[in-house]
Amino acid sequence: MTINMALIGAGGMGKRHANGYLELKKYFSDLNIVAVCDIHESVAGSVADYIYNTEGKRPDVITDIEKIYSLKNLDAVDIATSTPMHHVIAIDAMQNGLHVITEKPIAITIKAANKMKNISVSTKKVLSVAENYRRDPINRLTKALIDSKILGDIYFTLDLNLSSSNKSVMHSTVWRSKKYQAGGNVLDAGVHNADMLLYLLGKVETIFAQVSIFEKERILRKMEDVAPVLSDMYSHRKENNKEGDKIVQDAIDSAFGVLRFNSGVIGQISFSDTSHGQNLGVSTITGSEGTLYRSSSRSGKSPRIVFSDGKEMTGDKLFELVPSFSLDDDTSKIWDGVDKLSNYSKEFHLIDAKILAFQYLDFYRSIINNKKPEVGFNEGIEALGLAYGLIESGLKGKLIKLDDVISGKEDIYQREINEKYLA
Repeated sequence: MTINMALIGAGGMGKRHANGYLELKKYFSDLNIVAVCDIHESVAGSVADYIYNTEGKRPDVITDIEKIYSLKNLDAVDIATSTPMHHVIAIDAMQNGLHVITEKPIAITIKAANKMKNISVSTKKVLSVAENYRRDPINRLTKALIDSKILGDIYFTLDLNLSSSNKSVMHSTVWRSKKYQAGGNVLDAGVHNADMLLYLLGKVETIFAQVSIFEKERILRKMEDVAPVLSDMYSHRKENNKEGDKIVQDAIDSAFGVLRFNSGVIGQISFSDTSHGQNLGVSTITGSEGTLYRSSSRSGKSPRIVFSDGKEMTGDKLFELVPSFSLDDDTSKIWDGVDKLSNYSKEFHLIDAKILAFQYLDFYRSIINNKKPEVGFNEGIEALGLAYGLIESGLKGKLIKLDDVISGKEDIYQREINEKYLA
């Protein structure tokens, strides 16, 4: 069964999605991008040409999103627009009979995400979230190691993500600095880490955090200087600002929190892009029998376990601890047929493409088999709720429940955003 899809939003993330699609086409032919839509014709055309140069077929270029819904034989849309548009486009698409995969975070606020969930349920259309960290084969191994109980009873986890922006705009994308555009490190990067913690350790009960905007003025610098690995994927996009502009940072840029999971595990989680000097990333899970040191997602580096007696295991030796572990068939196919991986060495865009390819394939399977995607609306809402929960707790100055964030009870930070987009 063939699924025809339209890519909506052809900026930096849109081109990365196209790259994932082209990687998928090396292994699987039944998903097609038949149209690329963006308000800027040149941006949509650039991505359509990118697909044509590899696939030999050029998708339709569309600038008016309403024309998407009149396309014949269209089954789904892939949303890679700015975050405030996720819920608007997703709801319209599902009400027009289309399945949806959307870039993370699932929506601009929890309220918007819950509206998307309700429409997905009522229309019976798949709503999938392109959350990529958990799809890394190394993180599949990490999950298997934790589930094997080799660490004993889990005590606590540390997840520290401190990066240095040198007062520049994160990744030279102005929207990341803006509250009303779902910006800031805590939401943009934090939702990734939130999803990983939920994936590895289960549901979170409570959150207590402190937050701040440490650097209220940023400078827009060239992406080649601040995020060179991404620059070629983003060079075609349109920006209203230019190099050297001073940008007001009005989104929370730093959060330091303590979590209690439903299981009793304690978590410490920190995000900031104001750490001058070396970047610091630390991610560990400690149990009664040892500590697992997680590798950075998409780094290709193996996790490492140090046991209570000092014995250390890493790389392929880890398979001895989980002899039944293997990658699922789809992941194995996309990663060149291997049945398990403890490490790999590939350039970033290929890693990114393979993970996105798996997301597309999971989306396809969900549609044709009428099943929930691995990361659906519930997973998307929980990850967004945890990221927002840090901010809500920090602004309120008290411990809050994640369930209260998800229900909309805790919404100090989100209230004005909701008034702007969901009045």
